[in-house]
Amino acid sequence: MNFNFQEKDIQSICKILNAKCQEHNGSWTLQLTDSDTKQSLVVSIYNNIQLGKNKSGSLISVQTLHGYFEIHDLIGYLIFEPDEVIFVQSSIEAVSCMIIGKKCTCSLFTNINKEILKSDFNTLDPAVLMSAMQLSLTESILQND
Repeated sequence: MNFNFQEKDIQSICKILNAKCQEHNGSWTLQLTDSDTKQSLVVSIYNNIQLGKNKSGSLISVQTLHGYFEIHDLIGYLIFEPDEVIFVQSSIEAVSCMIIGKKCTCSLFTNINKEILKSDFNTLDPAVLMSAMQLSLTESILQND
């Protein structure tokens, strides 16, 4: 599924993250700053980026003082109240997501087997519990995938 961000999506994302936003020819740059921790990050949102020879899609990049992160070929996003946005990518067997928070947090979960999202959390290895809990929030998007 080729997902593209609309202006209303960007407005919702900026509102929940309390971010300043600039548009640049169909892409957007969001700047976040947390005055308490002095952390900052820059989020770039792109539509219709060439992701291969015959494939295009959306892409999110995040630049922090600690690193640079990208997630390609999104299928959608979720607003997670009160202060996070979850960007979701999915294939037949796996799901990935980037979670960006108002306090300049950024978490990346990649290539997580979809089977663990439907597992009983009590039976999971503790090493995969965090990803299972975080990504289980994306099930409403994955049902349409």
